[in-house]
Amino acid sequence: MTQVIVGVFDSFDEAESAVSRLEQVGLNRADMEVHANDQPGAAGERTLVANEPATSPATGEVSVFGRIEHFFGNLFGADNRPEEVGHYQEAVRRGSALLIVTVSDEAHVATVRSMLREAGAVDIDERVAHWKSSGYAGFDSTARPYTADEVTTDREAFAVTRESLEVGKREVETGGVRVYSRATETPVTETVSLREEHATIERRPVDRVATAADLKEGSVEIRETAEHAVVAKTAHVVEEVVVGLETTERTETINETLRGTDVQVEHVGVGDTGIKPVDPELPTDVRTTDGTSVVTPVKRP
Repeated sequence: MTQVIVGVFDSFDEAESAVSRLEQVGLNRADMEVHANDQPGAAGERTLVANEPATSPATGEVSVFGRIEHFFGNLFGADNRPEEVGHYQEAVRRGSALLIVTVSDEAHVATVRSMLREAGAVDIDERVAHWKSSGYAGFDSTARPYTADEVTTDREAFAVTRESLEVGKREVETGGVRVYSRATETPVTETVSLREEHATIERRPVDRVATAADLKEGSVEIRETAEHAVVAKTAHVVEEVVVGLETTERTETINETLRGTDVQVEHVGVGDTGIKPVDPELPTDVRTTDGTSVVTPVKRP
């Protein structure tokens, strides 16, 4: 689906710089339009005057407001034009430049918006809030464009700031392990049963007549034995220690307070000391708060 991305810049040069950036990434110049009071034309610098009609009766030249009106009229139709169109025209009246980019590939929408922000697109919501604090109630086609001095004065305002939170990761050393291999000695006690054999001599008194065998010489030898303990040691591997790294992931919730400043305008009348905060109530169907707006075309019946 074709989408239209609108960026508001403080000057025509800034808008043209954004166009150059978009061309460098492959976007077609024919899909981009820049509208500004000081936009160079065929006859040089063109400055609108008060009460300039959408089309000059004398020359037939369409004013910058007429071109903006014509573009969004084709986009939304005469009856469905959102309030933002008037805000864009008011921005141009106050010296800003309007860059309109038609994107046919939805995959490029995020890239275009990001590049417009980087190129300096302003937050139209904040601008409108500031204008409303000074009495702005909507675009008036009869009001004259701002002069250079008026543009400078209009933009000299209290800044509305916002802190952004950027959460990153860095690797820190939390400790470690060191593994040593050392020789150990452990005393042990074992009990073993040992056997010994000893010769015994027994003399018994006898009274009988000796025989020839008794008179023969002879000898008998008996060997004595004894068991001794023998110690042998064999080493066995009973455990292995493997040293490595194990990676785990955890999710940590960051709680932080972001600071900013808001601008409140106090309208003081006779005997009036109440503070009236600025609260722009703008449609949100075609608006973002990052300096660009994304518009989805609506076919007219």
